[in-house]
Amino acid sequence: MRTVIFCHGMPGSELDADLLRHANPSTNIIALNLLDVDPEQMERGLQDAFDEAFEQADNKPVDLVGFSIGAMVATRLATLHPANVSQLILVSPAAPLSLGDFLPNMAGKPVFELALKHPKLLRLLTRFQGSVARVSPRKLTNMLFAKCGAIEKQLLEEPLIRSAMAKALSASLVEKPASYIAYVSAYVSEWSGILLAVKCPVVLWHGTKDTWSPPEMSKKLEAAFESEVTLNWVENAEHYSTLTKVSL
Repeated sequence: MRTVIFCHGMPGSELDADLLRHANPSTNIIALNLLDVDPEQMERGLQDAFDEAFEQADNKPVDLVGFSIGAMVATRLATLHPANVSQLILVSPAAPLSLGDFLPNMAGKPVFELALKHPKLLRLLTRFQGSVARVSPRKLTNMLFAKCGAIEKQLLEEPLIRSAMAKALSASLVEKPASYIAYVSAYVSEWSGILLAVKCPVVLWHGTKDTWSPPEMSKKLEAAFESEVTLNWVENAEHYSTLTKVSL
């Protein structure tokens, strides 16, 4: 059975992988819990998490999948473990902000702008969102997806995505807010340099109507990687709906 290691988005949790499993039932998908990593020792913690998952894969080369902001983590791990990663697969990838003028078209613009300019306010916002998530995760989900299209909102009615989103909000905003903030802060920093260090083939999957990670991000990533790149467009799909369409 084919094995892949999965890096979830932010907010997110290892249950994000259930959407990928639904589309790929014959694939062994090992999901890393990125929020369990100590934010003060992020790189060391991520390497340890990868090593543990790699052992579960019988120490054989794996495909590494990164979803949304998890693309940043997966890309970094691919550079740290070149002999152990046969292919880097980025789904709805949130590209480095330095590659283009993406922010105006990102649904998460307010969060990323706070991370860039007002980190203390980001902590306050995260605390507020965590309070809402405790009382009504469905209400917070509806708030976060307010600018999404019909396909994504329809997807939210399905039990699989509802449970994944509830866990994502609880894990990121209630249980491990410091870890969540650390990943968001790392994302808005300059990390485009690691793209050049990726040596394995790269496969990109992007929905043409994604409002979280604008489609232009994958166009820029395709040009930025120096290794072989395959770009797959998923027509009319958005952020999470693209994850349900990926064929591993």
